[in-house]
Amino acid sequence: MEAEMKELQILKGVGEVLSRRLVEAGYDTFAKIVAAGEDGLKKIQGVNPRLVGSIISQAVEFAGEMSEKTHKSKSEKIGELKQRVVNLRCQVQQVAFNVRDRFMDHVVGKNGKKVEHELVKMISALEMVEGKLDTRMKKAGKGLTEAEKRLGDLSTTGLKNVGKKLKKARKSLENVYA
Repeated sequence: MEAEMKELQILKGVGEVLSRRLVEAGYDTFAKIVAAGEDGLKKIQGVNPRLVGSIISQAVEFAGEMSEKTHKSKSEKIGELKQRVVNLRCQVQQVAFNVRDRFMDHVVGKNGKKVEHELVKMISALEMVEGKLDTRMKKAGKGLTEAEKRLGDLSTTGLKNVGKKLKKARKSLENVYA
């Protein structure tokens, strides 16, 4: 029961008490939470109705990851993670080009230098993550996912916010090798 509770606590919005209630209600796996749906989860005492949708979507994602994990070899997983690192590196390079094109006049200023510094650090962090893929696959996957989310769409943000998002993305990658 403790193992199932710990596993369910990965979901944002599910703490120790709620995970215990979910397990006691028979929802001890991500797949069972998905199968319960909104109606099933709302019946459990202590579930925030506003978080039900989020909990279910997270459970769908984790249930999919669990089924993928059982079917892929370690070398396949590492290959996929390496491809994600390459894609993220390309995305960072694209950010650099976009910043140069959009903020040509401001790149020489204080914020421009900060963004340039963050771009260099980001590339370095990606190289460090790539070196740790063999030993920290799970952490690398989570860090890459978080970095990809943070770098999602920077086309409409200002120069200062680009720097902030780059820094947050880099910090999520640093958790892999720290």
